[in-house]
Amino acid sequence: MSDERARLAPPDAAWKDSYIDAVREFIRAGDAIQWDPAILRQRFDEYVRVLRQAETEPLAGYVPSTHYWLIGTSGVFLGEVNLRHRLNPSLLRFGGHIGYKIRPSARRQGYGKLICRLALEQARARGIGDLLLTCDDDNIGSIKVIEANGGRGYDLVNNNRGVLTRRYWIRAGN
Repeated sequence: MSDERARLAPPDAAWKDSYIDAVREFIRAGDAIQWDPAILRQRFDEYVRVLRQAETEPLAGYVPSTHYWLIGTSGVFLGEVNLRHRLNPSLLRFGGHIGYKIRPSARRQGYGKLICRLALEQARARGIGDLLLTCDDDNIGSIKVIEANGGRGYDLVNNNRGVLTRRYWIRAGN
């Protein structure tokens, strides 16, 4: 079961080793990951800076967003969430307001539900209204996380990715 005392924190070099360990886990699990651990180790401060700047200076083609890391009470990186402040046409089809991932060794322990709930709290604190969350139609874990956090199925979209995309809305008042 998840540690309810786990907290969201801004990305920080203090969790460099734990984050890179998680990247290695993602790679071993076959998850699509864009980072090479060796390069990440060398350029970690730059990586953290880019994540933090995404709130006010997003990279070209991206919307403003706030990145948070889920940190356990023992200081271990458990997962990450990206809270997008608004949607563009691409995010409206796939991606939505909240994107999250939990490191493989921490999955099926309730951290997905926790990180989603905490991200929803952050969204509400920022005044973001109704929230769109999406997942692959065959991602049972994410379906359970989204529905446990008040997601109401909206539709299925073909994004030419080999699997349909489920779209859910979570009302601002939930």
